[in-house]
Amino acid sequence: MASNPNENPTCVFCRIIGGDEMVSIIHEDDDIIAFLDIQPLHPGHVLLVPKAHYKNLFYVPEELAARTFAVARRILPGLRKATGCRAVNLFSANGADGGQDVFHFHVHLIPVPEGAPFPLQLPDPGAEVPSRSQLDVMATHINRCVHDELTSPESEAEEQAAGAAA
Repeated sequence: MASNPNENPTCVFCRIIGGDEMVSIIHEDDDIIAFLDIQPLHPGHVLLVPKAHYKNLFYVPEELAARTFAVARRILPGLRKATGCRAVNLFSANGADGGQDVFHFHVHLIPVPEGAPFPLQLPDPGAEVPSRSQLDVMATHINRCVHDELTSPESEAEEQAAGAAA
């Protein structure tokens, strides 16, 4: 396996992609590698990792993000059949506050056996349900911020540089 040109030597996923760490590969192509997690939540827990180093989804080019989820979609039926699980959860932590501990964008494909507890249960049974007006205000605020970010060339260039450097 050739060395990763976007390699970050402190990143375990870059070392895996570069062939410096052993993994059990499920899928590999020019852009994506999928392998079994060495600390699986359930047997068959797969990590889906773009080969190019980007800190998290905030920095991944849209085409690569779409490709990553297309590969996930291709793996899901076989993963479900191999594990006998009817459910498979996709999860991606993006930022330390969200639980990310390897700062190279990746997606977990986690088979969930029938009746098995899953640590991230939504909705949170103790969560308050906001009013419709609170939801509408938040939706308006998010939409405005999304529009601002999409139309701001400065923020895009800054994020691209920060994402590749991390």
